[in-house]
Amino acid sequence: MTRALDQDAEASGARGLDRLSRNTGMRLAAIQIVIVILAFTLAGYLAQAAISRLDRDTMREHMLGEIASLRDEVVQKGRAHLPYTVAKRTRLWRGFDYRLATPDGRLEAGRLPPAAIGWTEVSGVPARTGAERHRFLVYTERLADGSSLSVGRDLAESAKEMRAVNRALFLCGALGAAFCLAASLAFNIQAWRRIAQVARSARRVSAGRLDVRTPVRAGPPRDDLDDLALTFNTMLDRIGALIDQLRQVTTDVAHDMRTPLTRLRHKIERLRGTLAADSPEERAVARLDDDVGEILRTFDALLQLSEISRQTPPEAVMDLASAATHVAEAFRPDIEASGRRLEVACAPAAAAADPTLIAQVCANLLENALRHTPTGTLIRLETSTGESGSHLRVLDDGPGVPAEAREAALKPFVRLETSRTTEGSGLGLSIVAAIAQRSGARVVLGDAGPGLMVDLVFPPAPPPSDQAV
Repeated sequence: MTRALDQDAEASGARGLDRLSRNTGMRLAAIQIVIVILAFTLAGYLAQAAISRLDRDTMREHMLGEIASLRDEVVQKGRAHLPYTVAKRTRLWRGFDYRLATPDGRLEAGRLPPAAIGWTEVSGVPARTGAERHRFLVYTERLADGSSLSVGRDLAESAKEMRAVNRALFLCGALGAAFCLAASLAFNIQAWRRIAQVARSARRVSAGRLDVRTPVRAGPPRDDLDDLALTFNTMLDRIGALIDQLRQVTTDVAHDMRTPLTRLRHKIERLRGTLAADSPEERAVARLDDDVGEILRTFDALLQLSEISRQTPPEAVMDLASAATHVAEAFRPDIEASGRRLEVACAPAAAAADPTLIAQVCANLLENALRHTPTGTLIRLETSTGESGSHLRVLDDGPGVPAEAREAALKPFVRLETSRTTEGSGLGLSIVAAIAQRSGARVVLGDAGPGLMVDLVFPPAPPPSDQAV
């Protein structure tokens, strides 16, 4: 159990990081951080080069001053006193190291290795403390008697100073990146929330909720996000008005046409009663009565679609199995009389849905299977519960629906039989899709292998609230 919870926590964290990585604001903040780091890196490189050059120039000036001091010693006390001075200054270290060599190169005083005349860098010089060997900057000049005098400075001290500078620059860069991230979060987090509100509203609109609107800050000043929200809300107002107008026109037409068609059907029934049974005229009138009845059923379906679209999403939790079983038993006599078979396998499945609408879904799907499958077809109605939620499925082993036509089959008035010789208006599956959308479910048309599978997947029902005992 603990392992499962850990895996869920890791999966949730991974989804959170994925959402964060896809956030435009976070990407912009990351780009700003990279720019800050690159700027500090470039500044550090330039500062290091400038400090190194300045430090090297200062070091050269001090070394030339030390050479001048030794030269002055030679003038005041003579060449013979120079070895004593070099040995003393080597012993009493003042930041310099020395080498005094005879004209034939023999070491008289100091500890530096031999070096060429002028400025050179010498490696492998033993450090004054420890067993390390350092690199020295050495200046060597020839004295009047042909001997050579060298003054050197340990470059390790300069390198240590540069490391301190690099650490300071690295710390400044890290603080700059952190400040950039904090400033970006502080200034953009509210904007991200408002963008997320627009995205949530758009998702709810795509799910059929045209009554949602994006919040807009009250009073000036308004920014571009407020303009976006206002434009989005205005667009939704316009779309909602057009859809309401279309629904009203559809409803009015259906109502207006239904009344004269009903009167026409009554007249046909009266006319049929005056004709001899099974006469050619009676059969023609019967076919006419069936055609008018089909038209009335189409108008009833249009009215039902309009009514479903106006309903609010249900909140009460019901058992899909109970409604499905009831409808299946009502359809069983007609299905078996048509030479088809019906199987029912309904396990308890909770869903937030309207029982009347779920019964309508089952009726439409069973009627659709009865109408579009040949004699001998097995029709199966089942309900179940899985990880994705509760399922309501109707399967048959009939001819099925091609994969490329399944999406179109859910649209109003779409009939896969182009000749339109079978009964039906093409509204059965569209009503199922409308009810599913209003219930927060999704409709999946698949292959029953062979045949068609219509699967309504309802989101997991919320747990019942705890009540005080």
